[in-house]
Order: sequence, then C-alpha cells, then structure tokens
Amino acid sequence: MKTNEIFMPENVALAAPIDRDFEFECAMLSLGKLPVVLCIGSDRVTGDCLGPIVGQMLIERGVNAFVYGTLNRPITALNLAEAVEHIKHAHPDKKVLAVDSSVGKLSDVGKIRVSFGAIAPGSADGKKLPKVGDVSVTATVTDAKKTPLSAVRLGTVYALAQTISARIIAGLQP
Repeated sequence: MKTNEIFMPENVALAAPIDRDFEFECAMLSLGKLPVVLCIGSDRVTGDCLGPIVGQMLIERGVNAFVYGTLNRPITALNLAEAVEHIKHAHPDKKVLAVDSSVGKLSDVGKIRVSFGAIAPGSADGKKLPKVGDVSVTATVTDAKKTPLSAVRLGTVYALAQTISARIIAGLQP
C-alpha cells in the first residue's frame, strides 16, 4: 500500500511540499467522478471528531461527492457496518474515500497520510470494524501514551480538518 505523508506544522494551514500535492491529487483523481467520502468518527470525543468535522466542512462547501459522516450524523463504530452496506447498495459503482483520525507516535502528531487502499477504523482501540475505502486519508491527532483521544485539543483537530477538506475539495473539482 502506497502512503503519502504530509506534515502540517502547527499554526500553518495547507502546508505541504509540492511533490506531496501531486500524490494527493493523483489519489483524488483515482476516485473518479462523484465518489463517496466516508468520514468516520465520533462527535463526542475530541480526538475522534476529525471525520465528522471534515464531513461537515465538505457538505457546507458543496464538495462534488456523496458525503457520509457529519457532526449532525456521524459514522461511528456503532453504525459503520450499516453505513458501509448502505453505500454498497446506494452507490455500487462509486469508489470510496475514507477519512479518519489516527493514533501514532508523538513525532507523527499533525501528519496527514494519504493511502491507496482500505483502513481499519478503531484498530487503535482493538475494535474489529469493517475495513473501508479505496483511498484513505488519516491524520495523527495524538500519541496514545501521552494524551488520550478525549483530551486532544480541538484546535489541533480543526486545523487538520480544514487542511484535509480543502485538499479534498480541490482534488475533486471537475
């Protein structure tokens, strides 16, 4: 699985080297027209709300995609399997971009990764949820040994969500 890391320095929005932009754009192009964007996470846990915030931003900015998972209707561990089944039936010919927060090393906090292939949501917590996505975007929001997901700063998550949503919108423009 090919992974593209984008480092976002604190207080700097949309910071990424040019070659990383090209790889991100390639990933977005591989999704085709009107893909499904599945934004995973809970609005009740700050470190896990990256997906719903990205979904909300995409909807509000009129992204050219079908979006599932917003602040008003989050896709969590409780309804992920149901959402995946719905997407398979409602959009059988569409590719899926999965967006989720991740836990990693302290040196990875603030990094955004774009991968070709599915992700396993909830794996950091030992959950056995369905793997999702043809392409995935994850952002490391914390080092679990240092800060639990419930104590992650909202500003950190929000800044990452702004960068991710802007990049998705730019990548999916017709």
